[in-house]
Amino acid sequence: MTGTMTPDGILVRQGDSFDIAMRFKHKDGTPLDISGSQIFLDAKDNEENTILHINGEIIDALQGQAVIKITPQHSSLDVGTYEANIKIIFANGDVHTVFPQDISHNALLRISEGV
Repeated sequence: MTGTMTPDGILVRQGDSFDIAMRFKHKDGTPLDISGSQIFLDAKDNEENTILHINGEIIDALQGQAVIKITPQHSSLDVGTYEANIKIIFANGDVHTVFPQDISHNALLRISEGV
């Protein structure tokens, strides 16, 4: 798995896999129950078209653990930079953007040239 995640971006080499592991917690550090939730990553091009939608997988709902798997098919986009975010929709319908954490801007998904 080749990739890097920073507070405001995801970098993946074209054609590679990368797992984004997440742990949801309350402010006091205890696990947040994400039973019945949906988690996904969306990426858009410069014209605001959604070019990538990846559904996440809940690994352990009671412990708040989930993963989004970027596959070689997902990272086969043209080399470039795309706006991206990760959201969770809780069972009660509440929607929260969890990445990037800074709400003043969107995150970036960068696809770098393969070797």
